[in-house]
Amino acid sequence: MIVIGIHDGKDAGVALIEDGVIVYAANEERFSRNKLHFGFPFLSLQNLMSHTGIDPRDIDRVCVGFQSMVETEDYPIYSDINDVTMLQRIFAGTSRLLGPVTATRSFVQASRHMLSMVSKNKQSLQKSVREFGIEADIEYVDHHRAHAASAYYTSGYDNALVVTADGGGDGLAGSIYTGTGSDLNVVVEWPRVHSPGNFWFLITYICGFNPIKHGGKITGLAAYEPCEETHKIISEYYGYDPERMCFLNKKHLLFRDAYQTLSKALEGYSIEQIAYGAQKVLEDTMCGIIEEAVRKTGKSKVALAGGTFANVRINQKILELDGVETIFVHPHMGDGGVAVGACLDVLGRYWGLEPLETTNVYCGNETAEQEILDALYAAPVTFTELDDPAEAISDCLMKREVIGLFNGRMEYGPRALGHRTILAEPTDPTMMHWLNERLDRTEFMPFAPIILEEDAPLYFKNFEPGRLASRFMTVCFDVTDFGKRMAPGIVHKDGTARPQIINAEENEYVYNALKAYKAKSGLSLGINTSFNKHEEPIVCRPREAVQELLRGGVDVLFIENFKVERRA
Repeated sequence: MIVIGIHDGKDAGVALIEDGVIVYAANEERFSRNKLHFGFPFLSLQNLMSHTGIDPRDIDRVCVGFQSMVETEDYPIYSDINDVTMLQRIFAGTSRLLGPVTATRSFVQASRHMLSMVSKNKQSLQKSVREFGIEADIEYVDHHRAHAASAYYTSGYDNALVVTADGGGDGLAGSIYTGTGSDLNVVVEWPRVHSPGNFWFLITYICGFNPIKHGGKITGLAAYEPCEETHKIISEYYGYDPERMCFLNKKHLLFRDAYQTLSKALEGYSIEQIAYGAQKVLEDTMCGIIEEAVRKTGKSKVALAGGTFANVRINQKILELDGVETIFVHPHMGDGGVAVGACLDVLGRYWGLEPLETTNVYCGNETAEQEILDALYAAPVTFTELDDPAEAISDCLMKREVIGLFNGRMEYGPRALGHRTILAEPTDPTMMHWLNERLDRTEFMPFAPIILEEDAPLYFKNFEPGRLASRFMTVCFDVTDFGKRMAPGIVHKDGTARPQIINAEENEYVYNALKAYKAKSGLSLGINTSFNKHEEPIVCRPREAVQELLRGGVDVLFIENFKVERRA
């Protein structure tokens, strides 16, 4: 059974799944070079067709991770609080006036019906799909069901609690499912008014950052200045209902109303203090919901998806809950993952797909050697072809050089996981400042470590329950005293780090380089950050990697077996 997934909203993307195995998955931003690209994924679908060689006639179903897409490319959430659409004004006013009524099942169903009437994406999506010669039936999957399927069917858990949470989609802001074998059954759905994602967008906007792109900065800032006063203030507006197992927007305030009210309540506090209070509230609410869901369902393995679970500190808190055995976060937890999720849901419902454990997400395009050579010959660089780059990479780490890595198939999802990565040595605690400045970034959390899997327990506490999630850099751990002493450059102010573990089977290229580095330094790890400058997607093509070398983002570049340096 061959199905393809399409997502044509924020962070558009495509997927091809054959008999339950992800053959290809990528997001449009990598090809268009437009961060979080919105719209039909023409370029990534073209690459899917050329990379896989699939005959359009062999595709059995097209799956879409939204039933009713009402957003547009310029759709404001909190990016401009004074520029809201008529639909948002109606929603905000209704929520303010009707209050708890907006959380009832009948109101949610009515709002979803209205969304389906105003949605305009289906005709244009069908037209675009047909232009590729694909005549298979198109199935539109509920947005949060697609998120849930993305987490459950890639977790390898055959008996799990599945939780989704985000800004909203198809009238919902979250859900709780149970997964058993091939069955994925809904337990609770959260109305759009009670959105943890919209709460986080609002806090990010109040702190002066772009809410769509920079929510992660709030998580980093939260460790800098603890402030129980902001926690108490924000808790007056947001919380959770343990009986309904749902996030709560207590005052039913949205958009401009929410901004004006909460920003006034937080007036006089620093952004660090606000971030602390917001992070604590989100941890309290999500952990409270999941703790209650574990108790009621009796399921101790937890699979997570939706943009809220990009928050690695929340994922750590969930992992540490009593009753939680282990967690898995879908590697592309945001909307960019619903193309995969929609496919998996259709395969589960109609063809009895059961969960498969995800071992890696190197599912994107692969670059031919001729394209690499064309990029190198066209640039003012010198390059050498090596039999094995591991020793050369380890030598560069020993010299404290900043290294660009470009090898194998591109990673699926928002994290750089060793194939389109910037690598550096892990002992310099000032690196967060000077390397971010070099990359034109503003961040408040240290770079993530990439580490040999067998040595991870030496550096991270409570590692075993989070082993699966740590393959994809989706959870934090407290750093051991040994780790703090050996690699201070990875440790955040709160004593945590968010590692990616690697082994020889899944990433031989980086594994061998770190083994060689360990033989020379005694260290099993390096610093890993995404190979891009600020506000740009991770590099996709060799020429983009070379451009970063020439710009000075990295000192040296390794593309497959080629070592590349700027010409003197």
